[in-house]
Amino acid sequence: MPRQLSLSPVLYADATEAVDARYMAQMREQDETPVPTDPALPRFTLVVGPSPFTMPRGWEFFLTSPYEGATYIATVLHNAGYPVRIVDVRYTPDPLQSAFEQVMAGTDVLGVCTFEDNFPFCRELMERVRDAAPDVPIICGGSLVTSVPKVFMTHTACDIAVISEGEITVLELLESYAAGRWAQDLPNIRGIWYRGEGGRATSTRPRGQMPDLDSLPRMRLDLWPQARSPQGLQPQIISSYSRGCKMDCSFCYRTTPQVRAKSPEKMDRDLAWLKNQYGIEFSFFVDLTFSSYRKQTLALCDVIKDHDLRWTCLTRCADMDAERAAAMHDSGCDIILYGVESLGSEVLREARKGSSENITVRAMRTTFEADIRFGALLIVGLPNETEESLNHMVEFAETYNHVTRVKYLSAMPGTTVYRQSIDQGLMRSELDHLNWLSIEQALHEDEFLNVSGLPERACRDAYERVYASYQPGPVMDFRHWPEHFNYYQPQQYDGLERSTAYGGKGWRSSFSSAGAPLVPGSERFVLDLVADREVARAGSALLTCGAKNLGGALAGA
Repeated sequence: MPRQLSLSPVLYADATEAVDARYMAQMREQDETPVPTDPALPRFTLVVGPSPFTMPRGWEFFLTSPYEGATYIATVLHNAGYPVRIVDVRYTPDPLQSAFEQVMAGTDVLGVCTFEDNFPFCRELMERVRDAAPDVPIICGGSLVTSVPKVFMTHTACDIAVISEGEITVLELLESYAAGRWAQDLPNIRGIWYRGEGGRATSTRPRGQMPDLDSLPRMRLDLWPQARSPQGLQPQIISSYSRGCKMDCSFCYRTTPQVRAKSPEKMDRDLAWLKNQYGIEFSFFVDLTFSSYRKQTLALCDVIKDHDLRWTCLTRCADMDAERAAAMHDSGCDIILYGVESLGSEVLREARKGSSENITVRAMRTTFEADIRFGALLIVGLPNETEESLNHMVEFAETYNHVTRVKYLSAMPGTTVYRQSIDQGLMRSELDHLNWLSIEQALHEDEFLNVSGLPERACRDAYERVYASYQPGPVMDFRHWPEHFNYYQPQQYDGLERSTAYGGKGWRSSFSSAGAPLVPGSERFVLDLVADREVARAGSALLTCGAKNLGGALAGA
């Protein structure tokens, strides 16, 4: 029986045609010898918009560090000679106005990074740009436009949506645009949606993933505006050695589902560049399953060890043993983040986690024995969760104080949970749902889609107890605070000594989470306004979310 894919089949193609090989070779060559910036080429502005997400104490660096995907897109275009600017408004009080003004200051082609939680920003920015500069083409890429391209193209002014990986595709698009050939070339450029005759959105053949990640250039972090700020670039970065994931969890969306990895030699070269060029001290390796393959993990740890880095990563409980854990410790790993999600056997089965409570406990003990901190990532409200299984998970968290993140289940576009939520009528429309995702702050008072059917009180009590079991993150001395961050929910409880001593006494007495303020206008997207009454009542009746607080009178709508 052929494998049944949970994500769109277009994501499982391979970029192995002659044109792909040509651009991969170009990326390699121009990484060695970048083309001087040519002012005659179109000026490309790449906008990175805001996210409502807050991060726990010690993890705030993730909110301000250059994003890897945007960095690669900007780097390949910069190396090819295009004038490139990154506009970063992730923590600007009025991100829409700020982004619009910067775009209008000099843009021939606009690129917009899309995430699951920034749809309203993307839509409204594109509308403003289209009204003010109708001849500026708009290219969108990222997880949101990849997951729901038809919905996105229907409801925005986007001209071209880049699906899945973007490095090859954006090079081909800009080369064609600079030569004035879009009209004839777009139907043959793979991996995009574009507007054809009459403005109708049309898709081309899928491009798929690059077979060789060694063709990627070294990241040019100096293209980010932070590099020109008085503080300069922060020494904590986001990076990876691989793309894709061997698993198929029902709640997780992957723009690149197939596993591809850099060679140890490429990884060594990249880390040397980042260390020497930018003085990095800490890396969050955002590979979805860092330790999936033992031999590969050991080779990578040998590479990392030579660069005097502290680091953290994401992985699965089933992919840990004493040998891997020891190698990770010896190469500077501070904390390993595990996708535990739940301990309920029926919950894990429905979520396709390939895990169990026994596997989780074994991984935790192995991690502790290697003198590395264990960071559990938990979800409240997965399908098949019961009050009994949820309470068991909470007691587990309270016993070990090892939690790094808890959140209510999100129906992420493109996932099995998303499709099931549509079928069950939990969304009034996909457009309403995309708008609503933009107010999820990962706080106790968030609204949530109640797919589990549990009482709202049970979910909120569980969240609050797990939140009190947090341990501090790896970067307690973060110094690149944006001026306009908001701070949330201080409390005096430090937790158990073995898990929290790293943060010092009273490590969260000032705040437990921090993040950018909600975008002005977010009050338009609360569940009371975008969902049916019963759906809203099941996940928003007991607490007032941040967006409702912005809306004042709307809180009683």
